[in-house]
Amino acid sequence: MSSVDEQKGQQQTQQHKSASSRGSDLGSLASNIQSMQMEMIKQMLSMQIDVMQNFANMLQLLTRFNAVFKTTVQSNGRISIPEAERKALGIEEGDLVQVIIIPLEKQRRSNKVND
Repeated sequence: MSSVDEQKGQQQTQQHKSASSRGSDLGSLASNIQSMQMEMIKQMLSMQIDVMQNFANMLQLLTRFNAVFKTTVQSNGRISIPEAERKALGIEEGDLVQVIIIPLEKQRRSNKVND
């Protein structure tokens, strides 16, 4: 073999090694990206689970010490708490309570003239 042929052979071998090295570098990079993506997905799922658990805990706390019921406002502006609710919550006459009022859609009075 001539020295020119040897040089060409060496160049081809180096190019093949270089291409092989680039291929393995790309494979390694793709593997790293895939691992990072999987880790991000795990973290996002973990955060979503935490949010759902916190929400469930908050609802438990709210319902443990509270009651929700409908009642009507009397002519003098008073709102009465049904006896069953008072017993369930341990509320007695003179106890201080906090009320959150959410007006519901007004009912149509039967004495109102229909158009």
